[in-house]
This record gives sequence, C-alpha cells and structure tokens, in this order.
Amino acid sequence: MTRSLTQSVLTQLALLPIRLIGRMKWAQARRLTGGLAPVLQRLMVRRRRIVDQNLAWCFPDHSPAQRAQWTDEHFKHLAEAIGEIAVAWSAQQPASLELGEVTGVEHIQACQAQGHGVLLVTGHTVCMESTARLLGEATPASGTYRPLRNPVLERFQNRGRSRFAEHMFSRDDLRGMVRYLRQGGALWYAPDQDFGPALSEFVPFFGIPTATLRALPELARLGRAKVVGVYPIKDPNTGRVKVQVEPAWDDFPSSDRTADLRRYNAFLERHIRQAPSQYWWLHRRFKTDPEGGRRY
Repeated sequence: MTRSLTQSVLTQLALLPIRLIGRMKWAQARRLTGGLAPVLQRLMVRRRRIVDQNLAWCFPDHSPAQRAQWTDEHFKHLAEAIGEIAVAWSAQQPASLELGEVTGVEHIQACQAQGHGVLLVTGHTVCMESTARLLGEATPASGTYRPLRNPVLERFQNRGRSRFAEHMFSRDDLRGMVRYLRQGGALWYAPDQDFGPALSEFVPFFGIPTATLRALPELARLGRAKVVGVYPIKDPNTGRVKVQVEPAWDDFPSSDRTADLRRYNAFLERHIRQAPSQYWWLHRRFKTDPEGGRRY
C-alpha cells in the first residue's frame, strides 16, 4: 500500500466519527464534544501556552485569574466547535432553525444593488463555521480557504462548505476572487493571520505591532468591491450565534494602506473585546516582530 493510499484510508477512518456526529442535532453535537474540553487542554499543551500568552499580551490590565477563565472558556468553545463543524458540513435542515440568526443582510444587498461585489471581512473565531453556514443561508456568498496538505481532508472540508457556499476559493486564486467580486459576488475573507513580513505591514493590534496582510485593501481595489464587516458572538449558555453584518465601510480602500489596515485591526479588536474567549487565540497571531524575530 502506497503512502498516499495509506493516508487516504486512515483519514477516512478518522472522519467516521465526524460523519456520525454530523447527523445529530446542533445541541446534541455541541454537548457531546463539549465534554472534550479538559482533554484538549491536556493534549494541546503548546497551544494552551500560546492562548495564555496571547491573552496576557492583549489584556495586560486584566487579572491572571480572569485570563485563565477565558482560556478555559476558549477550550470549551473549541470542543463544542468540533460538533458544530460536523453538523455545519452535514446538516440538510436550515441552520437558522436551531443555530442562530444573521442581522444586517440588507447592507450586503444594498451594495450589490448598486452594482458592487462585497468583500465580507471578518476574523477567525471559535464559531466561524457556524457563522459561515448561517450567512450562506441568509444570502449567496463564497469563501476562501487555505489549502490543506491532506487532499482527502480538503475535499471533505470543501464539500461540506459547499452546502452553504456558492464557491470555495483557494487563497492563492486571486484571479478567481477578483473575477467573482467584479461579477457582484459576496466573498467571505478573514485575513487575520501572520504570513510574515514579505506579505504584511506592521500595524497595531491590541497595541502590539502586528504583521497584517496587505492583501485586504488590494483585493477590494482589484475587485472593485465594497468592504462590509461581519462578526459573530455566541451565547455561551444557549450556543446560539448572532452574526452581525455592519454597514459598508466608507472610503475603503483609501489612499493610505496603513490606515486601511489599522481600520481592519480596530474593527476586530472592537468585537473581540465583547467576547474575549471566542477569538481564535490558538493562532500565533503575533509570531513575527518588526525586527524579523519570533515572539513565540
């Protein structure tokens, strides 16, 4: 058996529990996987340290006890997300019946009525897949993704997302994204990752100079698109997600790229502060410093 075939078989076996969970109701799946939170914390020792460090940098004025509570909540959300993702990629029934709601869709529709494509800017959160499912049911939209090393897992992921997305664009398919935006499409885009200084500019995020992708204003400019902010907040008690779609940003992109990137980070920070444990703190968001060194 070749290495690729072995990987394919093992991946399909590993996906069996996910497929089974995907047949459950949202609340059932969330409860089932939510109990894995302590296990995740024990197994993901390095990632736990990253979460702790990120929270310490971003919320230095809060007590260690408060930050520790947010870390525990974060891993609880992550555990619940396993079940939520399984259902999001599998469920036939509309998610809005159980999962939550989207407010502000009219802002997307207004831009499209004026002949513009819409770049839906957001960030990585613990309920990102649930949010995408809700938004895809509320209005036609496509997404972007980072190609995976495992082709079986990538097909499973993209097939699941295609239940609620018009199309999934690889992050390298700039031409396809630009064409889609120029045709009036709405494209989900979360550029809040550190891809190094070659692709980024350092602008403040929680007061820290942070490598922020230059591609955001450029994609909006090339696609002749309006930029609309989207952010979800999950009710920790009910699990329901409220996705807020904001009015289109005026004068974006502007003639000042640094100001544009600051505006994006400020948008994220404003929403993260509403529910600190729900941002994707597992990311090494502050990996690169302006001198080229590593912070982790």
